Amino acid sequence: MTEAVASPCIDVCRMNSSTGLCDGCFRTIDEIAGWSSFDDAQRAAVLTQAQARRKGPRVVHIGERLTATLALPPDSIKSFATLVNDHNPLHHDDAYAQTSRFGSLIASGTQATAHLMAMLATHFSTYAQPLGLEFGLKLVRAVKANDVLAMSWEVTEAHWKPSLNGDLVKLDGQALNQHGEIVVKASATIVVMPKERNA
Repeated sequence: MTEAVASPCIDVCRMNSSTGLCDGCFRTIDEIAGWSSFDDAQRAAVLTQAQARRKGPRVVHIGERLTATLALPPDSIKSFATLVNDHNPLHHDDAYAQTSRFGSLIASGTQATAHLMAMLATHFSTYAQPLGLEFGLKLVRAVKANDVLAMSWEVTEAHWKPSLNGDLVKLDGQALNQHGEIVVKASATIVVMPKERNA
């Protein structure tokens, strides 16, 4: 027999110490524990409260995804490496790079990762005020001249942090080349704050 008032659980069962609510369903621990013994009227009241809490100060939503494409012609690789003072000849000297194990110019590791990180600021600044706190980056494969990267991030955790006046957000990211090979794996922790209203 199905419940007349279904549980709001979405299998994100994690109590937030800052809010005292589950990050997934926005119920208190007492509301979760008592759910099976509540009648339909009590359950409906809990759902109403959970919906009101969901519309609270949270800025970012778990599962939010962002994507971008990055083309890397030889001139881009050379100019970026010059800009960041990376003088490795693999990024500048065509003849040298052709005789290397890569067979062509490769991008500085900082190029793909910088673009991947910048995606977060670009995306979240369209509706909020983001600030990067921590990044984990793993260079899996060399990025060669004329590669086209498909870059993506997904929000895996987000909860309101009163001391930061914003959502503390964790994301997983990656960049794949045009052959579908992962070239960069990434993780990030950022804070995303509501935009300040002009007086």
